[in-house]
Amino acid sequence: MGNQALLTFGRLDVVRVRVGYRASPEDLPDQQFLLDVSVQEPVDEELVLGALEPVLHVRSGPPRHYSLHQHRWHTSWGASPGAPEIGLLVTTGTTADLQAPPDGVTRAFRDLLALVGRPEPTSTTREAAIVLARRGAATVYAADPDTLSLSAEEHHPPENSRTFKLRTPADDAYEVVVGFVDGYAGSVRVQHEQRIEVSDSLGAE
Repeated sequence: MGNQALLTFGRLDVVRVRVGYRASPEDLPDQQFLLDVSVQEPVDEELVLGALEPVLHVRSGPPRHYSLHQHRWHTSWGASPGAPEIGLLVTTGTTADLQAPPDGVTRAFRDLLALVGRPEPTSTTREAAIVLARRGAATVYAADPDTLSLSAEEHHPPENSRTFKLRTPADDAYEVVVGFVDGYAGSVRVQHEQRIEVSDSLGAE
């Protein structure tokens, strides 16, 4: 009988993925995509990375440069969730490519959901979707979720998704789609909207 390892990261219970797109390595991501899914069966983390590879392709072009990191922690003191967090930043090289439809992300997230065990589709209440939207924007853009005000919203029943416009006290605006992958509430898209500068021309001739 072999000795049981004393140091371990524990079992894998949840996979959390964040994919962001930016024009250059010096820029902040223009849009980011989150996937948070419970794991039904044991899964090889290398297979998770393999499922994410489609996000590297923009406009059906060659794979773009990327930065990848992973964070995971475990404690032997009490309950500890096995939740690796994988962050992936893709550099598009041009601002125009940031507006490309996220076909690669949608395909990759679908493959990842199939890999870990796709959960049964369920409807998401408006209140729960607002919480997910605020949490998503706060996660990817370091905002305080309690200060994000809701300025507009749309419900898309056929897709089982909801779109929210959120705004910070500093007038930063975010468009957040909850359920952008086949209505799964754990898939969230966050777009940082460009701030529109308004000049006061009252009285100008």
